Amino acid sequence: MEVAVTTDVGSGQRCNDDAWCHEQLHRNVTLLAVADGFGRPQDVPSSAIALDAIRDVIRRELRRATFPPRSLTANDMRELLVSAFAEGNERLLRLGGATEDLVSACSTCTLALVVSNQAFIAHIGDSRAYLMRRGELVQLTSDESLFPEYVRSGAPQQSGPARKSFGPALLPQALGVEQASALKTKIAHYTLHSHDALMLCTDGASRVLGSAELQNAAMTRESARAAAERVVAAARASGSTDNATVILARNATVHGPPVEAVTLSTIPPWRALTAFAAAIVLFFITGAVARDYWFGDGHLYLAADASGDVGLFAGSPDTFMGLPLHIERAPYTLEVSSLTVSEQREVDNGLPVSTPTAANAVVAKWQAQSRR
Repeated sequence: MEVAVTTDVGSGQRCNDDAWCHEQLHRNVTLLAVADGFGRPQDVPSSAIALDAIRDVIRRELRRATFPPRSLTANDMRELLVSAFAEGNERLLRLGGATEDLVSACSTCTLALVVSNQAFIAHIGDSRAYLMRRGELVQLTSDESLFPEYVRSGAPQQSGPARKSFGPALLPQALGVEQASALKTKIAHYTLHSHDALMLCTDGASRVLGSAELQNAAMTRESARAAAERVVAAARASGSTDNATVILARNATVHGPPVEAVTLSTIPPWRALTAFAAAIVLFFITGAVARDYWFGDGHLYLAADASGDVGLFAGSPDTFMGLPLHIERAPYTLEVSSLTVSEQREVDNGLPVSTPTAANAVVAKWQAQSRR
């Protein structure tokens, strides 16, 4: 999948209130989304707040479906997207402080969740999703704005730059306007073919362009990035001064290797936390065992130290990967070479003793013998 994103603030705007998302969530799951917002709760664009909430829900639910593995039906995917949009709506309502008389933050959102060769399109507002197949551009979403309602009421259809006369769009439906119970997220499901492409764009890129103009700009044989930039440039040439964002995904059924930071093949956060806690517990248990093993009196033995003298050791005479499994508890001024052959053999093998007092007694006996 070749994905390119182009976003432009526009000459008529002081800042860019569009947001976008391109993220591979699993080896065969890719998320594409654009949003166009109004208002900045806590100085964060409403579109970014809504997209973050929607993406969080989708990530969480896909991880639940992966650990343990279970199949998701098309109906499951629809319910997932409805709940994700509801969470985006709730977060905007909470952070924006909307009332019945005042909407201080809202956002459109158009999203494509591609699972293998199945595309689930979720939509609210007037951002758009398009399918490009065999040289033809097909609009998959309908604008929820007063422009199409005005046309449906009997006004003649206008295309291209003539639509600028309508002025700013008014949105009957958007995230952050009403409670989730009143939200009507539109969900559609399409089967993609090989070499199909998906294009998502905010109204700053699509409002002033007719279907033929969009198709001519997007169907270039150049790279996906060049095509996305051509769409924005065509919108600017037709008089658009609004924020404009375009996502173009070619070969939409071919999912590349997932990004390590976001892939579902990595351990989910809750499992990572569990593993970390288990490692801490294991560390303390191991430490307690090692403390008793090395500093207790249960595993004592007499052996030769590095200088060739007899020493009292705790642990095991063995090594692991070159590391000793013992520590020296007490040295003695007694050379191993001064012992009898049988005593030297015992020291070489590690002579077990029950307590440091018992070790002192054995060494004292050997010292007395060596002085004779």
